[in-house]
Amino acid sequence: MLRPFTEADVDEVLSVYRKAWGDGRPIDRGELLSWLRNPEIEPDALRVLEIDGSVVGYGDVSVESDAVALEVAAPEHWDVFLEWAEGIARRDRVGRVRVVSYAGDALASVAASRGYELWRSNYTLRIDFAEGPPDDVAFLSSLDLRTYAAADEDALRAAMNEAFAADPFFHQATAAHFREYFLHARGFDPSLWLLTWDGDELAGFVLAYPERLGEEIGFIHSLGVRPAWRRNGLGETLLRSAFRLLYERGLCACILGVDASNETGALRLYERVGMRCVRESQNWALDTHRSPT
Repeated sequence: MLRPFTEADVDEVLSVYRKAWGDGRPIDRGELLSWLRNPEIEPDALRVLEIDGSVVGYGDVSVESDAVALEVAAPEHWDVFLEWAEGIARRDRVGRVRVVSYAGDALASVAASRGYELWRSNYTLRIDFAEGPPDDVAFLSSLDLRTYAAADEDALRAAMNEAFAADPFFHQATAAHFREYFLHARGFDPSLWLLTWDGDELAGFVLAYPERLGEEIGFIHSLGVRPAWRRNGLGETLLRSAFRLLYERGLCACILGVDASNETGALRLYERVGMRCVRESQNWALDTHRSPT
């Protein structure tokens, strides 16, 4: 049966993730516990599948204006969670269900049999600092580079909402969402958040963290430039500056995620500075008006 996810399930859910995705979806106890403790996540949105006293699957849903997004790890029981998400979409009259396949073709095959179609792919990119980070590039003389301060919160959140407005995976960040998913994220260190200012206007930003799932590897959560300041190399300059900071912290590498269909040139930028793809995930989508009966 499907039931709420609790702290007592964490170790079993971790095992389910490893069985389902292996290295395709890195995860640890800390991340699972953070979901349970996140006030922005409704407890009823996190479920486990229990059969004969054992947890054999995990899934959570996020109901958005245009889709129900499903995160799932349930080898041999994918249908249970797909049906759950599809039922929520029909109940809430949301036209699409999205689900991510991190590795292999097991979930993809089940999803395709239910009418899902491949929508977009995501890449995890990595750069190693064995010989040092890429060379820095000078900032435009008119811009001021500073690290994040608490007084910058509203300006940064507004800049993110503008910079990522066209990103299909981004949804407008409320104040509560920003604090929970960014300021309260593991490893948050304001000295690793770089903001560029053009007078009183925030032009661009890069938000780096000194760890990812407990591993001492740099992680770029967000790199954004507002439209009026694009096409002048600002994004690359910010990225190189973040690499330098992470390297100076003694970190050996850095990773980030990107939509493979990104239309802002981000993928070309990342490849230009020496990043390479180390993992790929696939996003499958179902038009609920055409879902199976």
